[in-house]
Amino acid sequence: MRLDDRARTSGDGSHNEVDVGQDYSNVDRRFAQLDALYRLASVGSSEEHEDLVIEETLRVTREGIGCVAPVLFLVEDGREEMRVVTSSGSDGSLPLSEPSIVRRVLQSGQGEAVNDVVADPESSPVLVDDLGAQQVVAAPVAVGDKRMGVVAGVNSLRGSFTDDDLKLIAVLGDRAACALDNLRLRATLRRQEQEIEGLHRFSRLLTSAESPDDVIGESMRIVADLIEADKVALLLYDEERDELVGHPRIVGMSPDQAPSLRIPMSEPSLSGSVYRTDAPLISNDARHDKWVSDEIRELMGIETLLAVPLATGGRPLGVLKAVNARKGFFDGGDLRFATILGSRICSIIESSRARARERALVQRLREADHTKSEFVSMLAHELKGPMTSIIGFANVLEERWRDLEDDRRDRIVDLVTKEVRRLARLVDDLLDLSRMDAGMLRYGMEPVALQNVIRNIVSVHKSLSDKHNLIDSIPAGLPKVLGDPDRIRQVFLNLLTNAVRHSPDGTRIEVIAREQPPGWVEVEVIDEGIGIASADQERIFSKFVNLAKPTWIQKGTGLGLYITKGIVEAHGGEITVDSEEGRGATFRFTLPVAE
Repeated sequence: MRLDDRARTSGDGSHNEVDVGQDYSNVDRRFAQLDALYRLASVGSSEEHEDLVIEETLRVTREGIGCVAPVLFLVEDGREEMRVVTSSGSDGSLPLSEPSIVRRVLQSGQGEAVNDVVADPESSPVLVDDLGAQQVVAAPVAVGDKRMGVVAGVNSLRGSFTDDDLKLIAVLGDRAACALDNLRLRATLRRQEQEIEGLHRFSRLLTSAESPDDVIGESMRIVADLIEADKVALLLYDEERDELVGHPRIVGMSPDQAPSLRIPMSEPSLSGSVYRTDAPLISNDARHDKWVSDEIRELMGIETLLAVPLATGGRPLGVLKAVNARKGFFDGGDLRFATILGSRICSIIESSRARARERALVQRLREADHTKSEFVSMLAHELKGPMTSIIGFANVLEERWRDLEDDRRDRIVDLVTKEVRRLARLVDDLLDLSRMDAGMLRYGMEPVALQNVIRNIVSVHKSLSDKHNLIDSIPAGLPKVLGDPDRIRQVFLNLLTNAVRHSPDGTRIEVIAREQPPGWVEVEVIDEGIGIASADQERIFSKFVNLAKPTWIQKGTGLGLYITKGIVEAHGGEITVDSEEGRGATFRFTLPVAE
């Protein structure tokens, strides 16, 4: 700060030169001024809060220069206005975009004494109307090139301000600047220490073995501690619903309130804007902010709000919200540090999700390995049974062909033929599986009458109806479907074989079909068997799945329903099951109507 050796004072609106070297005429006043300067010089090294430094600066200004109202005009980071602080507290703002005596002092870096404020061409409503200024003496509050504001005395108790008042307020401005700068430097150092400690705590979470929810909960507590906010919430983007959804681990609120914390992306909101633009925002007057919904404001009791994206360079995962700063407002330091914390939380969430995916993958690999082992064991058993029978009967025929009666010889040949067909079905299933997984299973589409398919199956596979009451309820007028006749036959045969295998003898198995507009035929295969637990109803359409069954039920390969589902979906339809344990099952699938 540079104080001119000429200060502008006026009683009639003009600017008169004042001799800076003039001695003080009042010794007592000089001692009072020196005492004020001493107090102000010491306050910066002893006080821990900026408000106390401001309070002492105002008090010393009042006593030192003898004014009615001491005022501090403080520059706000990132804002084109100065905060006006009087002895009664913050009292509005002074725009830097408008001419004023205060702006002139700030920009020139020189103190001024104006004893006719109204006559000054750059008087402002804040000085004249709000502060009732008739005279004002002001000096910049600055350290080097760092301009923090202006200290001013309004309306002299002696009728006008002198060059002595100007010199003193210039020194007061210097001392206040040093005190505020030292205080802010100490605050910056404390914040940096907190940031380092907070980042260290976050780094430990990155390698934590805790569950993702526990990691997120601890992250929220760290953010609340470091930013000193009453409430901290995490909103994760739900792509299916296109909205930001509150995570249950909310600091300062009950987990039961999390389901109500939903912000649709289709509606204008501060959090939605942060997510879309990947840029942090502050609202220190959230009570009147139209970008904060009334519902969310009421739910969280929002007065001040800070929101930062959860992102590490790519698309954000969501938004981190800090609500109600304990110091009354969020500042640029909070915004910068919260942005860092948001990126760290994003890394933690991604790391936790990656570990969860890895654990799930390992579990699936273990299940696949176990399934493969079971399949190999099943396949060996399925092959061994027919092969043993075929070899045994072949040996009998070879050794006793001439000794066997014709009817016994025919029965043995029938048994061998049956076992060969059983092997052929197993091989066909394995070939279909291989082709289906490779996308090479071919279909010859043509109009197909489902009535003919069912009648052909019943006439050829009489074992399906030997011990069960098989009912064909397909109406005669049912339209033909478009499909591969052999594959559709395979679907019916698989479902009917499955129903027979899982139903006690003498029970009913019914096939129903109906037209379902627009352009579909729906088929149901209903049995009165052992049923399927709800937890297993999706699994049964997977490869190699064999559920726990009573001992009287013969195990299959675990491929039939998987292949059936693939064939139905290849025709553009879908297949589902409706069942309860002990109450049978209804397999329902759809096929397109032939045009």
